[in-house]
Amino acid sequence: MPRDYFSFETIRDHDRNVICYFITVIGTIEKDGVPHLKTDLGEDGNQKMAFGKVTIHNLDRTISHLLADTGCRVFSHDTDIEDKAVDVISFSAKDWRAEEACELEEGDRVLVEGRGYIRKPDAQHEGSRSEMRITATGIFRLGRSGYKKHVSLNGGMLPQEGIE
Repeated sequence: MPRDYFSFETIRDHDRNVICYFITVIGTIEKDGVPHLKTDLGEDGNQKMAFGKVTIHNLDRTISHLLADTGCRVFSHDTDIEDKAVDVISFSAKDWRAEEACELEEGDRVLVEGRGYIRKPDAQHEGSRSEMRITATGIFRLGRSGYKKHVSLNGGMLPQEGIE
């Protein structure tokens, strides 16, 4: 299994107040996390954004430091059959990065980096904790994760013509 990665940096001003968090994640796009595009956003309804989720395994200790600092949660936190943590973190990408994000597919290994932002719960979920998300400044496809594609040995052969 490929190794996932999560890190964050705290950006502070002159008075040591937190301005923002810069987050870097290497993980996998799974079925429920494939980015989808919305094209009707902004004041004029002409801005586009992509919304997706990246799944990372066995990094709950590092993630919990960030969540403790902010009092937030990630999209989901669970454990797999081997009792290892599985965290799903939401991300969004704007403008041309949105188009890049929408090229990602299930099974892609990706690096997502950007500013962490805190999304307050909507009225339906009042009382729940806010969610830490990533506004992507960079999205990179690193490869595929364990998805084996069947390749036919005869795929490159051409039929013979004119044999009598």
